[in-house]
Amino acid sequence: MAICCIAGCAHRDRKCELPPAAPRVVVVAPVLNLSGAPDLDPLKATDILASELLSFPELTVIPVNLTLAVLATRGLSGVESPQHAYDLAREFSADATLVVAVTEYSPYDPPVVGLVAQWYDRADAAWAESLATEFAADTQLSAAPTLQVQRVFNASSDAVISEVKAFADARDGHGSPYGWKRFTQSQELFLRFTSWSLIRTMLSQQEIARRSAVTDERSR
Repeated sequence: MAICCIAGCAHRDRKCELPPAAPRVVVVAPVLNLSGAPDLDPLKATDILASELLSFPELTVIPVNLTLAVLATRGLSGVESPQHAYDLAREFSADATLVVAVTEYSPYDPPVVGLVAQWYDRADAAWAESLATEFAADTQLSAAPTLQVQRVFNASSDAVISEVKAFADARDGHGSPYGWKRFTQSQELFLRFTSWSLIRTMLSQQEIARRSAVTDERSR
C-alpha cells in the first residue's frame, strides 16, 4: 500500500515538473558609463559582461564586435532607446538585448561598482507590433524593459565579500596565492564578479516569472 502511495506521488510530481527553459540568444549592448569615472573602459566592461553571460549554459551571446559593427552602420556607439534595443535583437534574430550601465565605479580597495541591467525581450516588441497591425494604430513600444535589475556592490560589505569568496572558489579554488582577495584587488576581476552576480540575479527572476506563468497556465 505504501509503495503504491509513493509511486502515485512520484507520478504526480513528474506531471508537475516544469520543462527546462529554452536556450536563448542575447545581444549585448555596449556598456554605458554613467558613473563619470574616467578610468572605466566601457568596451572592456562589455567584453567582460559578454564573457560572463557565456558562463551560463542557457545563454548564447552574439559576438560583441558584430553588435558594434551594426551600431556603427546606424551612426550609433551604443543603445540610446528601447527601440534601438529591440531593433538589435531583431537584426540578429536574437531573443533579447541586454543593456547594462555602470552607475557607480570606484576601483580602489575596497572597490565599489554599481550596475543596472535592462533586458529587452524581442517577444515584447512582436506583441506590440501585432497590436499595431490588429488595431491599425501607432502602438508605441513600452519604454520600460522586460526586466530591470540594479545593485551596488561594495567590497566593504560582509555580504558582498561572502559572495566574492564563493565566486572565487568556484572559479579557481585555491589556485592563486592571493586566494579570493585577488577578486577585490583587481579592477577587472571585481567587475567580472559583479557582472556575473547581476546576471545570476536577473536569470533567477526570469525563472521565477517563467515558473509562475507555467503554473498559472496549467491551473486554467
